[in-house]
Amino acid sequence: MAPLPLTQRSLSSLAAVVALFAGQAFAQTATPAAGSGFLTGLRGFEKFHEPIGQPIYFESPFNDSGLRALYLKHEFSDQSTLQGGDVTIYALQARLALSERWALIATKDGYSEFESGIIQDEGWNDLAAGLKYVWLFDREQEYVVTPGIRYMAENGHRGILQGGVDEWSPFVSFAKGFGDAHLLGNATLRVPMDGDDGNTVGHWDLHFDYDLNPKSDAVVAPTFEVHGVHYLDDGATALNVGGLDYTNLGSQPAENFVAWAGIGARVEFGTRYEFGAVYEFALTDPDDDIMDRRLTIDFLVRW
Repeated sequence: MAPLPLTQRSLSSLAAVVALFAGQAFAQTATPAAGSGFLTGLRGFEKFHEPIGQPIYFESPFNDSGLRALYLKHEFSDQSTLQGGDVTIYALQARLALSERWALIATKDGYSEFESGIIQDEGWNDLAAGLKYVWLFDREQEYVVTPGIRYMAENGHRGILQGGVDEWSPFVSFAKGFGDAHLLGNATLRVPMDGDDGNTVGHWDLHFDYDLNPKSDAVVAPTFEVHGVHYLDDGATALNVGGLDYTNLGSQPAENFVAWAGIGARVEFGTRYEFGAVYEFALTDPDDDIMDRRLTIDFLVRW
C-alpha cells in the first residue's frame, strides 16, 4: 500500500498537535522565572557525581551544560571471534540545558583505532544525539528521574565496525542520594530502524559512589559500577558477537546476555570540574562477545 501524501492541511494539524503537547509540557513544568534554567539547568544536585563506564548509553538523570572528554582502551579476549587485540577511542560529549528540565545531549562521536586479530583500521565513529527531560525530582529527598531518547546515525567508518545501522534508543535514568553515598541507574532500549542491519538491545547500568571528604574543595569518591546487555533478537549477519555498547552488528550472538563491572574513582573540583577513571572487566565469559577488559578515563567541565 502506498503511503498517504502529506497535504498542507495534514501538516498544519500535526504542527498544532505538537505545539499543544509542547505547550502543556512546559506549562506543567514552568519555573517562576520565565526562561529559568537555560544553560544552568537543574540546580541542587551538585554533590552527585556522573557515571563513568558505558558512557554512550549510561546517561545520568541530571540536567546541566558542559563538555566531557573521553578516552577508552577496550581489550578483546584472545579466544573471541575478534581474536584478541583492542580498540582505542577518543571522543567528546556535549550537553546543553534548555531549561531547568529540558536538555540536548550529544553522546556519541569521536575516533577509533581498531587493532584486533582480524581487523586493523581506524576512522570516525557514528554520531548520536537526543533530548532528555527531568520528570521527577526532590532536592530534600535527594532523587531525580529523567527519561529521554537519542538517535544514532550510520555515518561512521565501516572498517572499525561503525556505520552499519540507524538506531533509536529511549531511556530512563534515576539517582538517589543517601548522605555522602549516591546511587545512579539507567535502562535503555536500542531499536534499529532495520532489524536486519541491527539487533534490538536492552541495557541496564548501576553506579555507586561514596564521598570520602565531602567538605573538601577536591572531593574524592570511590566508585563501583555494573553493566548488563541483553540481545533481544537476531539480525541477518552470521557473526556470533553482538558488539555491546561499541557497535550494533545485526548479528546472531552466541549468548543473549553479557555483563561486566567496573572499579574506579571520581575527583570533583569545586562542583565544576570532574576527573574520573574506571577499570572494567567481564563478569560473563569474555569469549562470548567483545568484552574482556576496558579502561575508561574522562574529564568534565560544567557551566
